[in-house]
Amino acid sequence: MLFNSFAFIFGFLPLTFVITYLLGRWKQAAAKVALTLMSLGFYAWWRPIHLPLLLFSIVFNYYVGAAIQRAVAARQGARANLILTFGLVVDLGVLGWFKYANFVADNANAVLHTHFALAHIALPLAISFFTFQKIAYLVDSARGDAFAMRPLDFALFASFFPQLIAGPITHYKEIVPQINGPLFGRLIWRNVMIGLVIFAIGLFKKTVIADTLSSYANPLFADAAHGRALDTAFSWLAAITFTLQLYFDFSGYSDMAIGLGRMFGVKLPLNFHSPLRARSIIDYWRRWHMTLQRFIVAYIYQPLSLPLSRFAAEHDLKGWPSFAMEIAIPIFITFVLVGLWHGAGWTFIVFGAMHGVYLSVNEAWNLRHKTRSRKRRKQGLPPLVEKRFEKALYHLITLIAIGYSNVMFRAASVKDALSVWRGSIGLNGAYDPNMNLQQGVELGVVILLGVAIVAFMPNTQQIMRRFAPAYNAAEWVDVAPAMLRWTWTPNWAGLLFAGVTLFLGVMFIQRGQAVFLYFNF
Repeated sequence: MLFNSFAFIFGFLPLTFVITYLLGRWKQAAAKVALTLMSLGFYAWWRPIHLPLLLFSIVFNYYVGAAIQRAVAARQGARANLILTFGLVVDLGVLGWFKYANFVADNANAVLHTHFALAHIALPLAISFFTFQKIAYLVDSARGDAFAMRPLDFALFASFFPQLIAGPITHYKEIVPQINGPLFGRLIWRNVMIGLVIFAIGLFKKTVIADTLSSYANPLFADAAHGRALDTAFSWLAAITFTLQLYFDFSGYSDMAIGLGRMFGVKLPLNFHSPLRARSIIDYWRRWHMTLQRFIVAYIYQPLSLPLSRFAAEHDLKGWPSFAMEIAIPIFITFVLVGLWHGAGWTFIVFGAMHGVYLSVNEAWNLRHKTRSRKRRKQGLPPLVEKRFEKALYHLITLIAIGYSNVMFRAASVKDALSVWRGSIGLNGAYDPNMNLQQGVELGVVILLGVAIVAFMPNTQQIMRRFAPAYNAAEWVDVAPAMLRWTWTPNWAGLLFAGVTLFLGVMFIQRGQAVFLYFNF
């Protein structure tokens, strides 16, 4: 069941809304039971056979987390770490088996020239997201940041349907205090209104913009997969179109998740904040899939970086060797793993490696800038100030780097991505007369509209800034301000905007219910 489907909008959502709030008038615990069961039903709608896997994850991590919390309370650090290790091994083992077993077997057979047969393992929906949430919970428990809760509260925290399928990846401190608050389960029309407006904006982004772009991007990449060498113009159109499709698709999902959470009285954390306005890859990743970024920094990059930094200090490494050991190597390893997290395929691994290189170069550039700034201060010179031309150049370089990596992310194989890359630099010819020129012009117009929205329009949290739309919205609302500024208010103009946006979002569903791209991970 997709958020952008008639079954969800006119069936599941109103039914869940009515049941939850009717029972909430009687007892908060009854509302929690209803919302938990409906969330589990939402997951089972996709493929009921995988519901037991989600239930196992919930039950297993509840008891492992409780054991870790008892050990921490008793100041038994070694025992807590042992239990944590056990929990992580099981969680990662389950994720690894379902997501990577076939990939490993196929590549082992190719390298070793063996014929090991492994039946196709269907990837359970959202296994990466709900596994990462449980891992964060276990680690937070070991660090003393998550505390004992009732089984019902944990089940709701772990299965809450707005964030279950594609994030955001939430932490105990963000959600549990809200579902245990005195107002949870009580119908507050302000929350419903705010949530519905945010949901409408997200639905519009998905069905009207992202799905329109996909109707152009998919044939271009299909042509590449079938051996057609795209010319320069269509290679760039493919890269730009998919980048915008992915942008509006994930932005739309993130808005819809936050809007749905708010309708049920829960503020979810932001997961997306105008990343294509970033002037560096570092800033891009701070604002793209924000909860995944903080997860990888806290649970992958830092555990890798700290021992390597100690190694560099113990061996008195200086300059670039120190930079490589402390920053570049852990970044590269981290982002190869991020690429692998997105999918079991070489295109995703290369995508992650590209961003590992991008970020390492960005960090080296920042280090060089800081070194020059320190020298200027010592010499009594004024600090370096980026000129407008330099800012525009950095932004352009960032966008080109993102576009190239997204070709690899979208392509069916590394070979197909290389073909599109060759076309982008003219190696497939500047113009293919067999290509549909009219299609190219139509696509160019759609791209210009998408670029205009990205560049000039406020994002959803900026539009809804008066209403604290997300858990951490205040931290980001003034970051990357739009050239055109407008905030929503519940007057006739605001209600008209919300109504038209929701109407168009619903009407465009009739073209077909396209899955959100991040549902594949």
